[in-house]
Amino acid sequence: MASRRPQPAELLAGLPDAPGVYLFYGPLDELLYVGKSKAIRSRVRSHFSAPEERWLMRKVRRVEIRRTAGELGALLLESRLIKELRPMFNVASRQRRRIIVARRALNPDGYAVVNLEAVDYLDVHAEDPILGVFKHKTQAREYLAMIAKEHRLCPKLLRLEQARSYCFSYHLGQCDGACMGDEAPDGYNARLDRAFEARRIKAWPYESGIVIEERREGEKLHELFVIDNWCLVASYRTSEGQAQASAQQHRFDYDSYKILFSYLSDPQNESSIIPLDRRKFVDLLESGLGEFASGRRTR
Repeated sequence: MASRRPQPAELLAGLPDAPGVYLFYGPLDELLYVGKSKAIRSRVRSHFSAPEERWLMRKVRRVEIRRTAGELGALLLESRLIKELRPMFNVASRQRRRIIVARRALNPDGYAVVNLEAVDYLDVHAEDPILGVFKHKTQAREYLAMIAKEHRLCPKLLRLEQARSYCFSYHLGQCDGACMGDEAPDGYNARLDRAFEARRIKAWPYESGIVIEERREGEKLHELFVIDNWCLVASYRTSEGQAQASAQQHRFDYDSYKILFSYLSDPQNESSIIPLDRRKFVDLLESGLGEFASGRRTR
């Protein structure tokens, strides 16, 4: 039997205006939606006032929250929960997929070609750059088609079409003939590199791993995140005297990359970032975050 539909005030009761993740459950206690906010109560209230979301809020029977010490923790937790719990209405990002990597290679004539590869793990190094990362092959091919038109790149060299002679775009006047050697490789390759600038994964800007610290002022909520090469390696959380450590798979996730890149690029977050040299980072991973966290709490 379906549960009674509560009033908005009932669902809002007890929700804090603090960072974290909220989960909407439906009549059969099915997970409908996962969201995040720096102020949970205000964000949930906004769902009720948005006309385009009334259909969703009519289904909500209870709201569960998971507090975090700051916005970064909320962003990372939301991304992970959506992939793990697969809520019904987080359609765009609920699936965990293999990512598609666009790699640059040279053909025998010296022209850059693009190879698409599906991978589970990505290690990003400055000495081994890749052109771009995509969520799925359709997105990758759409991007290749777009830059072919905007930058006069050859669809044959982009592996969008197969042809024994000139590509179809050459006959339309949209390719300068790189596919048959009519254009110098250096100029073509430079244009290809410029076309991928917006999609390029940036090299990791630190010598080794880092720790990012977030704490909720006035509350006993403290979180540490160990990051290396754009990957969340481990996390540590203390709340009301209770400690919880969590090890993560050292794997690249494009959604997490965008979250972390945005966070590390913001000068306001510099005070929360603790760079470590390689030795200290290895020691931290071997000994765990408990001792490190204790030292931070006493400061």
